[in-house]
Amino acid sequence: MIWFIAAMKCEAEPLSGLMGDNVTCILTGIGPDNAFYSVKKLIDSGKVSPFDKILNVGVCGAGDDIPKGSIHFINKITDMRSGKEYYPDLSLFPGDIDEGHIFTSDDIVTLTKPGELYDEEASAIFEAGQKFFSPDSMLFIKIVSDHGKDIPADEMMKGIISKHKDTIKSALERLSARSSEQEKLLSVPDLRDKLCLTEAMNNDMKNLLRYAKASGKIKAVEDYITELEEKGELPAKNKKEGAVYARRIKDMLTE
Repeated sequence: MIWFIAAMKCEAEPLSGLMGDNVTCILTGIGPDNAFYSVKKLIDSGKVSPFDKILNVGVCGAGDDIPKGSIHFINKITDMRSGKEYYPDLSLFPGDIDEGHIFTSDDIVTLTKPGELYDEEASAIFEAGQKFFSPDSMLFIKIVSDHGKDIPADEMMKGIISKHKDTIKSALERLSARSSEQEKLLSVPDLRDKLCLTEAMNNDMKNLLRYAKASGKIKAVEDYITELEEKGELPAKNKKEGAVYARRIKDMLTE
C-alpha cells in the first residue's frame, strides 16, 4: 500500500485519478501537529505493513530564486522548531531529478532565503513515520506555490500540482514496484491460526520469520511446521499449546 499524504484537499484533488486499490489518500490538515498525529494514528491503527510506502505531496514556499511551479524531490528536511534534521533516501529515483532542502515551520514563512523551500508538514510526517517506515520508504514531493509574500488560492495550487501529474504518477509507480519487490522477497507464512496467536503475537512472529527468510533460515521453520502438521499437532488446540511451538521457533532462530 502507498499512503498518499497531503495537508489539504486542494493538494490531493488534482491527483485523484492516481488513487486506487494500492494507493490510499490521507488528509492531515495544515500544520506539523496535525501531520504528526495523522501519521501516528495511521501507524497505531495496525493497517500498515513493512512493505508500505509514504508519499507526501504538497505545495511549499521558496526563496525568490526558485521559480513558482517548480517541482522538487526532498533530500533533506529541517524542523525549524527543534532544529532536527531528517534525510529521505532518494536512491530509488534517477539522479537528474531536482532535489531540495525543505524547512518545516509551524506557520507560513514570509522571510525566505535563496535556495530554500518551506512547508508546515514534512518534518512532522518524517518524525512520526520513522517509528515504522525506513528513510527509503518515505518520499516527499513539493511544488513551489509562492515566495512567502502571498497566500495562493486553492485553484492556483490545484493548477500547479496538475502540471506535474505525470512525474508524480511515475514516482508512485516506482514506490509501488519497490513495495511489491520487497513483499515478494520477504513474504512469510501466516501462522496465526495454526499456533492460536493473538494479533500482537502474530505480528512478532511475522517479524521473526522475515528475519529468518532474510538470513536463509526459513526452511528450518517450514520443515518444523510440516513435521508438526504430519504428526497432527497442528493446528494447536489452544493458545497455551501454540505458545510452546512459537517459543521453539523463536529458539530455533535465535540460538
